[in-house]
Amino acid sequence: MIQVQDLPKNLDVERNILGALLIDKKSLSLVINYLKEDIFYDYKHKLVFKTIREMYDKNIPIDITTLYQRIIDAKQTDQVNAYYLSEMTKDVVSTAHLETHIELIIELYKRRMLVLLGGELVVGATNGEAETMDFMAEVSKKLIQLQEFGNIYEKMMEDIIMSINYSRDMAQKGGLLGFNTGFEELNNTLCGWVKPDLVIVAARPGMGKTAFMLSSIYQLACLDSVPVAVFSLEMSSEQLVERLESISSQLPLKWLRMNTIDDAQRKVLLRTDDLLLTSPIHIEDMGGISVTQLRAKATILKQKYGIKVIFIDYLQLMSGTGKSNQNREQEVSYISRSLKALAKELEVPIIALSQLSRRVEERGDKMPQLSDLRESGSIEQDADAVIMLMRPHYYEMTEPIEIGGKEYATNDLVICKVEKNRHGSTKNIALRFLPETMKFEDYE
Repeated sequence: MIQVQDLPKNLDVERNILGALLIDKKSLSLVINYLKEDIFYDYKHKLVFKTIREMYDKNIPIDITTLYQRIIDAKQTDQVNAYYLSEMTKDVVSTAHLETHIELIIELYKRRMLVLLGGELVVGATNGEAETMDFMAEVSKKLIQLQEFGNIYEKMMEDIIMSINYSRDMAQKGGLLGFNTGFEELNNTLCGWVKPDLVIVAARPGMGKTAFMLSSIYQLACLDSVPVAVFSLEMSSEQLVERLESISSQLPLKWLRMNTIDDAQRKVLLRTDDLLLTSPIHIEDMGGISVTQLRAKATILKQKYGIKVIFIDYLQLMSGTGKSNQNREQEVSYISRSLKALAKELEVPIIALSQLSRRVEERGDKMPQLSDLRESGSIEQDADAVIMLMRPHYYEMTEPIEIGGKEYATNDLVICKVEKNRHGSTKNIALRFLPETMKFEDYE
């Protein structure tokens, strides 16, 4: 058992930091807003920093005299006296290594927190009062917060401008701000799958939501080697991989399922399997997964495999808080807000499939609208982009359809309707659907 006195600490460095803050006002203004009293181990040092912080926030001049007066007023002289403050500044030889010293005590603070978190793990795993996945998610959250703590200096304007200019250069060169969707015109419209966007791909059943997702995954993971995570709440991992095999090999899905392929086609399938085996695709096919469980899984996948894009099939099959006083719309609102927060937290684009309501089929043209988002709640508000899919052939439409000044036959046409786009315009895009392989591609 680790004793309190054995916890990681360096009291000399703590004193040097506080002394530096007292004698170097420039250093004080740089770091005061990025530290907290908890990073100091010694109670006296916590008290001194807390008092300095309060004085700084109130624009009170800070030196040994004014600081000690505040300690007197707080009746804490039994903890910190004038002599202690004076000796604190005498120990400071130079403030040149202040940043290094701060990084050191932050590192020691993190180690102390890991020790305490380890104790929580033991207690939580032993008593079993909380659900295991919820408990793991909470621990994972604390670990992430601990990992992110300690960025001393804020991002400077120079860095921000450089990032913006890089994005502009990429755009000028025809590059993407995000990851390749697999569809040229959709890339041009959305700038790719951009982090940390939440993108909703919505459609009625039978329109090809999953096929659209898998076509994009094939481009990302198999062709571009981008690590992706797929949370499939409807289809099994075996079904998804079988459909990826069909997309990659261009062998009809029915042939693969019925095993009616010849030797030459089997060789093609083996090459396809080799490609899939080396592609960074991570599939989780847990039905009815909660937002908390998904967050925990996604965090682990991000840390372990460096996941760059997350797909969810589909949103309405997820569960929210589990509170009995919430209706389904409130629950879906919670889910969409949580997914947007997760995208920002992990710095990845999240593409979530969504069902549309039956109101679509009550219209003569069968064209979906934002108001058709099933149990929409705040989906429309939370999403950075909303894409809607419609296959005219499914509704037995035979007349050619005009998109972007060009007419398309309806037998293989999919209307990809970008209904919301924070990065640019909204428009209809023509895609081709190949039913034998369940693949989407550009309509050339």
